[in-house]
Amino acid sequence: MYSFAALNNLYKMLKNLLFIFCLSFFQFAQSQVIRGTIQDQETGLGLPYAKVFCIELENGAIADSNGNWQLDNVVDNQMTLQISAVEYESKMVKINDFGSEINIKLQPAHIHLDEVIISTTDSRLQRYSTFPVDSRKIADLNKVEQTNIVDAISNMPGIYNLSTGNGISKPVIRGLSGMRVLTSQNGLRIENQQWGADHGFALFNVGIDRVEVIKGPSSLIYGADALGGVIYIADEPYANANETEIKASTKFETNSLATINKASFKTSKNNLRIAVHGGYFSRADYGTSNNLYVKNSKNNGASLKTAIGYNKNNWITNLRYQLLSFENGIPGHTHDSIWEASSFLSSNQSRSYNIPAQHITNHLAQWENKFYFKNDELVAQLGFTSNDLTEFGEKVTVPGIDMNLQNISYNLRWKHQLNENLEIVSGSQGMKQSNTNGENAEDILIANADFQDIGAFSLIKGTFKLWNVQAGARYDQRNVTTLESVNSLSKTFSGINYSLGVSRSSENITTRLNASTGFRPPHISELLADGVHHATSQYLIGDENLLPERANQIDFYFGTHFEHLEIIVNPFINQISNFVYRNPTGQFNNGYPVFTIMQDNAILMGGDIALHYHPHVAHWLHLESNFSLLSTQDDSGNPLPQIPQNRLNNIIKIDIKNKKELKINNLSVQYLYFFEQDKVTTYETTSDSYQLINVGLNGSYKEFDFSFGVNNLLNVAYIDHLSRLKTYNIDNPGRNIYVKLAYRITGK
Repeated sequence: MYSFAALNNLYKMLKNLLFIFCLSFFQFAQSQVIRGTIQDQETGLGLPYAKVFCIELENGAIADSNGNWQLDNVVDNQMTLQISAVEYESKMVKINDFGSEINIKLQPAHIHLDEVIISTTDSRLQRYSTFPVDSRKIADLNKVEQTNIVDAISNMPGIYNLSTGNGISKPVIRGLSGMRVLTSQNGLRIENQQWGADHGFALFNVGIDRVEVIKGPSSLIYGADALGGVIYIADEPYANANETEIKASTKFETNSLATINKASFKTSKNNLRIAVHGGYFSRADYGTSNNLYVKNSKNNGASLKTAIGYNKNNWITNLRYQLLSFENGIPGHTHDSIWEASSFLSSNQSRSYNIPAQHITNHLAQWENKFYFKNDELVAQLGFTSNDLTEFGEKVTVPGIDMNLQNISYNLRWKHQLNENLEIVSGSQGMKQSNTNGENAEDILIANADFQDIGAFSLIKGTFKLWNVQAGARYDQRNVTTLESVNSLSKTFSGINYSLGVSRSSENITTRLNASTGFRPPHISELLADGVHHATSQYLIGDENLLPERANQIDFYFGTHFEHLEIIVNPFINQISNFVYRNPTGQFNNGYPVFTIMQDNAILMGGDIALHYHPHVAHWLHLESNFSLLSTQDDSGNPLPQIPQNRLNNIIKIDIKNKKELKINNLSVQYLYFFEQDKVTTYETTSDSYQLINVGLNGSYKEFDFSFGVNNLLNVAYIDHLSRLKTYNIDNPGRNIYVKLAYRITGK
C-alpha cells in the first residue's frame, strides 16, 4: 500500500529532478538547423508546398515551390519528421545526422488511410503498429460536420456513441464504455466521474487535431482500467516555424438552433511556441422528425486552452492548461413508474434554464519535459485535473449531487535504442485522486474517498526488415480508502498484464496478431453505491466484495493495399472475467427502480471490415465503406447490456479541382445503416433497424473556408439502441442543416 506521504515525496523528487535536468541541459551544444528537398520518387521533381512536421517540437515548415525546406532551432541528437504531400504516401524519417542536406522522395498514392500514430512510445505509420490502433484527423471525421466530438469519433470503425440527447455523449469501444475506456489528452489522463452513464465526454472540440483509438487492453503505457481501450486526443500542432496563425470560425445548426464559435492564436518564433484556443457553444432543445422538441435537452459550454512550448539543446518543454465549463439539461427525467412519451415532448423550443441539470467545470494542467540523447529519450510529465460536477434534480438552489474530483498524476518514460533493430521502453505512472462531496448535497452517490495508483511497465520492440515485434509486461496497484467513520472501506487491488504483438508489412499486404491482458479494479461507485442517481433515475446498491475485472484479448488484422484499392479485415475476441454489471431487482425505492451491482464472466467478439476504392478512371472519386460487427454473452449465454447495433458506414467523396477564387473542394455523401438489435438483456427492449443519409460540402474563397450540409437528410424517425432516452421512447434528432464559416490568416 502506498501512502499519501510517499506519493507526495515522489512528486517532489520528480520536480527536483526536472529542475536539475533543465539547468544541466541549458549548457549543452547549440540547437541545430536542418534543411533538404522533397521530391517525387518517380520523376525526381521537387514537390511544391509539401509539409515537413517535427513530431518532437510539434511544429514544422512548408516547402517552397521547388520542394526545398528548412527547420531552425531543432533539438540535438535525434528528430522524427513526418513528410507529407497531397496525393503522395506519407513518410516517417528519423534524423541523427544534422551535417548534410536531407533529400526525401515520396511515392505517389491515390489512397491515403495510413495516418501517423503518436499515442504510442514512438511515432510510426499506422500499418506498422503491432497492436490495434486507429488514427484519424478530426477534419477528416468531420467531412460531414457532426454535432459534437463523440459523434465525430463514432465515425471510426468499432466506435459508437452512448448519448443522452445532444449534450451528454460517451464513446463506446467494441461494446465497452465508462470506467473501461481511458481518455488521454496529450498524455494527460482525464478523470471526470466517468462511471456515470450520464457523465459525458470531458472535452470540447477546440484546438484538437486528431484522435487515436487503441482498441482493447493492448497498450501497456496508459495504466489500469483500459479494458475497452484508450481514446487519445492530440491537440493541434503549434504554428509552423517562425510564423503566426490566427483562425476564427462560426457554425449554425437548425435542429437545435445551435451556435458554435471558436477562435485561436498561434505563433512560433525561434525556440518559443505559443497557442491559445477558445470556444463557446449554445444549443436549445433538439427537434425530432415529427416537429416536436425534447424538453430540457438544451446545453451550452465554453473552453479556454493554452499551450507554451520551448526547446533548447536536448530539452523540449510544454506547459498546457485548459478550462472547460458545461451546463447540460437532463431530458427524460421522471419518478413515475407509469408515464407517457408525450410528457417529455413539447411543441415549443426553449433555450431557458430548467432542472434537472448538470453544471460541470474542468481544469486540466500538464507540464511535459522531454530530453534527447544519442541513443536515449526521457519523457517526464506532471499533471493535474479537477472535475466539479453538480446536478440539480428537484430543487433549483439545493444540489442533488455535488462532487469534486481532483487528480494529481505523474508519467515517466525512458526509451533506449539497443541497436538499429531493437529498443527498450520502460516507464512508470502514478496518480493521487481525491473525491469530495459538497456539504449541501441531498444525495451521496459515492463516499468521500482517496485513490492511489502506481504502476510500471517495460517493453522491448524490434524491427526486422518487414517484421515488427513488441512484447511487454506491466504491474499496477490501486488503493481505495474512504474518509468516513461509518461504513469505512480500505482495499488494495493489484494486477500483472502483458501484451505481445507481431506485424508484417510489405508493399501490398499487412498482417498483425496481438494478444494482451487487462486489469480494472472495481470503482468505489460499484463497491459502496447506495442511493438515487437522479440523472439515471435509478436506485443503485453496490457490493464491497467485488473482484477486479480481468480481460484477455486476441486481435488479428489483415490488410491489402493496392494503388486504387484497400481492403481491411480486423476480427477480435475479448474475454472478461468478473465482469461488473447492473442487475434489476424488480423492486422500487421512492419510485426509482432498484439495481444491484453483480459480476459474471463475459465474452465480446466481432470485428471490422473496411474498403476504400479509388477508381483509376475517376481520380476525383473515393468510395469508403466499413462494417462493424459485435456479439456478446455472459456465462449463461445471455447478451450483455447496452451493446451497440451492428453498423454499415458508407461514404462517397467527390474531390473537385478548379483554379477559381471561389472553390468547391469536395462533396461527401454518407449512408449509415444500423441493423436491428434483438440480442438484449431482460430489462432492455429490442431496437429496430434504421438508415440515415448525411451530406456535406466544403469549399473556400481566399482566406475563408466554408461548409454546408445536412444530417439525417430524409428526416428519419429513429431511436438508437445506445440512446439513454430510448427508455422513454424519445426519438433521436431529426433533420439538421448546418452552415459553417472559417477564416485563417498566416504571416511571418
